[in-house]
Amino acid sequence: MGNLTSAYEELADIYHATVDPDGAGLSDPVFDELVGDVAGQRVAAVACGQGRDARRLADLGARVVGIDASESLLAHARELERQVPRGIDYLHGDAHDLRPLADGDFDGVVCYMALMDIPELEPTIRSVARILKPGGWFVAVITHPCYKSPAHGELIDHVEGTYRRISGRYFEEGPHHTVTRWEILPRVSYHRTLSTYVNTLVAAGLQVVRLAEPIGDKPGWKEAAGVLYFRCLLAE
Repeated sequence: MGNLTSAYEELADIYHATVDPDGAGLSDPVFDELVGDVAGQRVAAVACGQGRDARRLADLGARVVGIDASESLLAHARELERQVPRGIDYLHGDAHDLRPLADGDFDGVVCYMALMDIPELEPTIRSVARILKPGGWFVAVITHPCYKSPAHGELIDHVEGTYRRISGRYFEEGPHHTVTRWEILPRVSYHRTLSTYVNTLVAAGLQVVRLAEPIGDKPGWKEAAGVLYFRCLLAE
């Protein structure tokens, strides 16, 4: 099954205590809009962590399987499922191959704020396409590669009192140490250009049909998108 060592393993407890510790599930209207009506559908939550996106999908009526490389995060997910059963199955597995999941078994797949923490993009996307039924959908959310590049920050215009985003080293793909990340997240993430994301999706047979770049609520992120959402469809 490959190397299942997760960068989140040592952060699992603090991550869980910070992100949805009561198990209410993900609250993201843009995500809800992009996944659409999933009632009765079989959906996989890839790199599900402690199950925040999986619980939201189940609350929307989907039959959900969550898969993650961190046994510690999955332990939290399973405990929340025990406390409030939603019918979610949680599996230990590598996003690079999704080996526990069968070919063509899912109507939809989601990967919420995780692709930039997964070392290899191409096998991950190819595995997503493999487990989808023909015509199936894929929704992913990532930090915006254009504005959260390996060298990014913000400047204040002291004349106007407004913020400006700055972005640098955009073309330096690969792992980079991110000192400005939220403390509950791994220090190393994996930067790819926007074209790499799109071309990798297309090469796997996933057509991008929707993009979303919601306006942030903090200074600096009202001028440039911090998060990028996309919805894709697998060719039939």
